[in-house]
Amino acid sequence: MSKIKTLSGESVDYNRKRGAEIYRRSLIVLLQASAKELYPHVRIKIGQTLMHGYYFEEENGADLPEHFLSRVGERMKKMVKGREPFNCNMVSKKEALNMFTRAERRDKIRAVSFFAHKKISMVYLKKYFDFILAEPVKDAGELKVFKLIPYKKGFVMQYPVRNGDLTLPEETDRQEKLYRVYVETRNWDNIIGVSRVPDLNKAVRESNISTIMKVQEAFHEKKIAMIADMIKEAYPQKKIVFVSGPSASGKTTFIKRLGIQLRVNGLDPVEISLDDYFVPRDKTPLTPDGERDYECLEALDVKFLCGQLKHLMKGGEIILPKYNFKTGKREKTDKRLKLSDNSVVTVEGIHAMNPAVSEGIESKKKFGIFVSALTQLCIDNDSRIFTSDSRLMRRIIRDSLFRGYNAEKSLKQFPKVQEGEKKYVFPYQDKADVFFNSSLTYEQAVLKPFLLPRLEGLKKGTMEYYEARRLLNYLDFFLPVGPQQVPHTSIIREFIGESGFNY
Repeated sequence: MSKIKTLSGESVDYNRKRGAEIYRRSLIVLLQASAKELYPHVRIKIGQTLMHGYYFEEENGADLPEHFLSRVGERMKKMVKGREPFNCNMVSKKEALNMFTRAERRDKIRAVSFFAHKKISMVYLKKYFDFILAEPVKDAGELKVFKLIPYKKGFVMQYPVRNGDLTLPEETDRQEKLYRVYVETRNWDNIIGVSRVPDLNKAVRESNISTIMKVQEAFHEKKIAMIADMIKEAYPQKKIVFVSGPSASGKTTFIKRLGIQLRVNGLDPVEISLDDYFVPRDKTPLTPDGERDYECLEALDVKFLCGQLKHLMKGGEIILPKYNFKTGKREKTDKRLKLSDNSVVTVEGIHAMNPAVSEGIESKKKFGIFVSALTQLCIDNDSRIFTSDSRLMRRIIRDSLFRGYNAEKSLKQFPKVQEGEKKYVFPYQDKADVFFNSSLTYEQAVLKPFLLPRLEGLKKGTMEYYEARRLLNYLDFFLPVGPQQVPHTSIIREFIGESGFNY
């Protein structure tokens, strides 16, 4: 069974996003309660999502005590077997600060200091307590499925897969490339002095945020220039670049900025968007619930695409199509494309790394880039802004400003988008030659003023309402930043508007 019971007595499905969020947040409380009981002076902090779990390490990067994982894991299992109860109550912000001060939990004190409301929800498990961003489970007995796996200097706490029967993942890939991207981002954050939300808030309050934003954007530009240098070095053997990544990762702006750097290197970039190769809408495959499945590979005319790419790479001329999203049909254009001596083709789309879209082109001629918003920002040692939430926030604003969708529709669609990404995008990310992290440390502070009016007022009791409340709970810890300080070439402009690029 995939049902779990919440503290309020409600039965929720783990395979739905709300159920997974409740389970995983509660699992973190169980982990920290067990670790604190056995090792009161060891402070572990949450990091990135890896191997279908959360990466943890000692707060200052020190080695964990010998037998830490085995002892903590056994203590967690004992609490599960004993069905140790979770409890919650509301306390004043002042009382919460006093509680965390007495417990010498500096990360919590800094986080709550910037909290937007006078009261905050607290969760308790035995002697451990914390503020909580989602309702917990009824008791530890609901958290039977987890695994602690040693990783680098820390460990990964795996949680169950969704769309399963509360089972752990079968995959063994340790995602070394992804880990290196996170380490790079963490080093950038350390340079600008912002690894947690309170650091960002302090910069906002002290009017240093403009400098941080400029440095962060400079990091992006430097990385894009490095990728352009890699492409130049691989040229002319590799003349076609495939850029993939999940929804709202900023691929379009990345392509524009990469094109500028390629031109600096003496290359002539030409862009091909996979969105222009959709099959007619009435030919789009259906999902099991009868809706058009725009995420699947079969939504593209792969045969036509491959034929054009092969002809182009052999020196031929093609006529680029344009997909009309209003009529749901592909249209001919007068845009002809033939490669010159210094041309490099950039192919962008969620399926770009799938070998099927470049069938017939030798691997040695292809260069792959995977773009995603791999945020590293944490509220404190236990709460971080997850990658999918960053992309969801971007989508809500973009859909509202440019596509005529309200937040409710965006929230309703996103789980289906994620399912498509799991099937068709993420399985191919390790085929990339390089990863680009499009997240910006400051972006939630900029997105907050856009999100608040769009997330408030949703109908209570719906799944979209719970998702909106969860996102609002995150945003409560951020001080807002006005969009006027965001450079017009920034990736975030793709979502909030007034970009310096034409899309």
